Amino acid sequence: MSDTGGAVLVPASGAPAEAPATVPAGTIVDGGGRRRGRRAGGWAGLAAFVCYLAVALWLSAHDLVFPDAMSRVANGYYVLFSRDPHLAAIGFVWNPLPSLATIPLLLATPLWPALASRALAGCLVSALCGACSVALMHRLLGRLGAGPAMRLVLTAVFALHPLVLLGSATGASEAMLLLVCLYVTVHLVEWLEQDDIWQLVHVGVGAGVAYLVRYEALALGAAAALLVLLVSWWRSRRRRGAAGLALTDMVLVAAPVAASFGLWALASKVIVGSWLETFTSQYGNSAQVGTFRESIEGIVGTGTHAHLAYIGTQLANTAPLAVPLVLVALVVALRRREATPLAPVFVLGSVLAFQNLTFLRGMSFGWLRFQIAAVPLGVAAAGYLAGVLTGWGRPPAPRRVLAVMLGVAMVATLPLAWRAERNPSLAREEALAVQVADGGQYPMERRVAADIAAMGLGRGAVITDVAYSFPVVLSAEDPRVYVITADGDFDALLADPLPNGVSYALLTSPDAAPADAVAERYPGMWEDGAGRAEMVRQWSDGRGLTWRLYRFTG
Repeated sequence: MSDTGGAVLVPASGAPAEAPATVPAGTIVDGGGRRRGRRAGGWAGLAAFVCYLAVALWLSAHDLVFPDAMSRVANGYYVLFSRDPHLAAIGFVWNPLPSLATIPLLLATPLWPALASRALAGCLVSALCGACSVALMHRLLGRLGAGPAMRLVLTAVFALHPLVLLGSATGASEAMLLLVCLYVTVHLVEWLEQDDIWQLVHVGVGAGVAYLVRYEALALGAAAALLVLLVSWWRSRRRRGAAGLALTDMVLVAAPVAASFGLWALASKVIVGSWLETFTSQYGNSAQVGTFRESIEGIVGTGTHAHLAYIGTQLANTAPLAVPLVLVALVVALRRREATPLAPVFVLGSVLAFQNLTFLRGMSFGWLRFQIAAVPLGVAAAGYLAGVLTGWGRPPAPRRVLAVMLGVAMVATLPLAWRAERNPSLAREEALAVQVADGGQYPMERRVAADIAAMGLGRGAVITDVAYSFPVVLSAEDPRVYVITADGDFDALLADPLPNGVSYALLTSPDAAPADAVAERYPGMWEDGAGRAEMVRQWSDGRGLTWRLYRFTG
């Protein structure tokens, strides 16, 4: 098959089920043409990397650091520089790969402290992931039939979309998720074109890796396995043992995902005693959403209808053409008996559906960035339709005009999406980050770290819950001063601090830290020391955030 044409479903005989009346232009692509396409995609990825890194450095210079990105960096930091360095310090609430990827960069923290204190290690990782996603999107568009000019236009639309750009520049794990999603999609398309079993190996490995990035990959793996099962059965349905062949192909995709799920759950059970820590932990997503449900519903509204309307508004403002173009592309693909457009729909569509279903079930904050899968989904559909319009020899003028109009329409959605990023009711997380950055995002936490360092305390003198104090620990001159929740002996030292050399406890206000392990062990400590400690220092900022340092007295 070509680098520019869609796959036609084929039965067991190998002949097309229904051959097109004419052959798409460029169906036979020479190696030089394919190499030129790869080079163009590589240059696009390089340009994107420079752009994303520049934005990351600008945001850092303005003290705009996303807390989720910093927490992922912190998990990698504890593995190397905590009082009790060990691999399990990475934690089991969140999938490990975004934090693991920062560890090689964090080795340079003594030379460049901002890698940790300003989460630049995470930003470098996300910028690289975003750049590779841009290159893969360029490749995917070629596989779906888009011509060279349209590929560049749509790749630029993808790269400059605010969800992609900010996700790639801020250290968000969505950038890595986007990369593995597009990797799976590209190889799934190539399997649909070539029926090459090695492409299924790529799909399976990519899906397995995806689960180590974010939990949404469970939906991705299930959807990809289902598509492979259906297509494989259709192709071999006239052969003996068609069902067995289809199941074998499906297992190649599903097995790595199942292995990732099982091994991660087993490691969690062995080390922390819980199979699925993200659902059972006091720090997990469900617990956090429950704590802040009132504030979420104050903006979103209550009930399923309000949540559906909110999702619709987010999509209409960030990727307004995605759903209509996907529906049109599916109709066209059905009429042409082509399977390749199903790949992005099943892979990216499943991730998008998972995110929105969890929000509807009250298990997600419904951040705008959770709609990121809609961006490549819409771009891929536009690329396929553009290829249909222009990929048949010399297309008539009306077709060429329609293709140009499609490209213009995709470009025109970018200002709307950027405007959505400035809408506090839609981009709640981003608006909060900008508001916080106006007064400096973490200057107080850096001051807390500096003041504690000036006290000249020894190793393990201060106990704290790093689910909330991670900015302090990341800014610390010597992080080994702190006993943190990732330490293997945290619970034992918290139960009996003074005899074990723990003299102080660092806490923040209960409204900002509803599940603080120290406060839960000693109820009332924040208010009056709970009869076990006395307050020796307090730090406050103009936003009402407060940190207190307590000295244990008994």
